[in-house]
Amino acid sequence: MRKFYSLALALVASVAVSAQLTTQIVSAGVFKLTYGASNDYTFYDPGFQVPTFYVHTWILSADNSANMSYDDAWSNSNVTMNWDSTANAYVGTIDLNSKMFTNSNNKVAAGTTVQKIGIVFKDQQNGATKQSGDSSVQGPTTLPTLAVSEAGGKSKSQVAAGKLFTSAKGNIDLTVYDFGGKVIKTLKVNANGSPIDLNVSEKGLFLVQISSDNVSEVVKFAN
Repeated sequence: MRKFYSLALALVASVAVSAQLTTQIVSAGVFKLTYGASNDYTFYDPGFQVPTFYVHTWILSADNSANMSYDDAWSNSNVTMNWDSTANAYVGTIDLNSKMFTNSNNKVAAGTTVQKIGIVFKDQQNGATKQSGDSSVQGPTTLPTLAVSEAGGKSKSQVAAGKLFTSAKGNIDLTVYDFGGKVIKTLKVNANGSPIDLNVSEKGLFLVQISSDNVSEVVKFAN
């Protein structure tokens, strides 16, 4: 793991972040971040033999095609940078296909094009005693469209009158989204063939994602 050096270097205001932080879009909506491979830590100094630090993230409405705002709560940053001895650097992943933004409580909707993601490195998941300045991860990238089963169409699952009819059996996770990608509710249920009441009171168009070890399906429905 890297050697410790003076924290005073972290105070340099004008830094070439691109020389220290490299990013790669490894698949649609998935960014790989590599930091410190050049042994340059002037943007953010993790400290001596620190295995993990955190990435606070946000996306401005002007930087995505859905014109939605996405941001993490400062008290709950869920992206990490972890020391990788093979890369001799810290490596992390921002996967917009699955990432929940913890302050706005939403995910980036399928089909959305993201131009860039704002980031700040920090030392704690639930806050910070030290942090970097603002930087960004550059796109563009377009999230793949989910394989959505239309309600009433030829699908394994359907929603009618607010209830989910599914052939899935056993313990399943249900996540209901609005069309802006905001999570309306999550449920853990034991599916046994009976209709499952989603208890969605809002009116509009929604997606319900059905997930288990053997099932991955998304159904669009109106309420």
